[in-house]
Amino acid sequence: MKFLKSLNKQSDITKADSAKDVSDLQKALSEIIAEGWRFELALEKTLGRIDVMEAERLGRQYRYFSDKVRKAASTAGITCLDLTGHRYDIGMAVQAMNLEEFDEEEDLIISRMIEPVILCNGRVIKTGMVMLSRTATEI
Repeated sequence: MKFLKSLNKQSDITKADSAKDVSDLQKALSEIIAEGWRFELALEKTLGRIDVMEAERLGRQYRYFSDKVRKAASTAGITCLDLTGHRYDIGMAVQAMNLEEFDEEEDLIISRMIEPVILCNGRVIKTGMVMLSRTATEI
């Protein structure tokens, strides 16, 4: 019964509080998306090292999870950008993990996304993390 009473109290939220909560929820969902992205990278490395049947099962479970997160993100107006293969520009909404390895005048491309750029209704709410390379052949 305490749970039901707390639900009734929560339904008395003002519109201003509600708008703040939506923003907080979108930020929380963007964190889940980023963690899911990192988890997928780790899972891909692991699947090649385990039994084929187990790898297929884990792959299906991850795809199911990923679809649920993608649908929730879409409902919240959140999208992810994967910029792998795009030319790097200093003004992009990404943090380049290995930028110091290159000269300023070099043409660079994003060879790997470590975390995606996350947008909410077209506005950046989380910058991405990337690895850079000099040419597409280094990917």
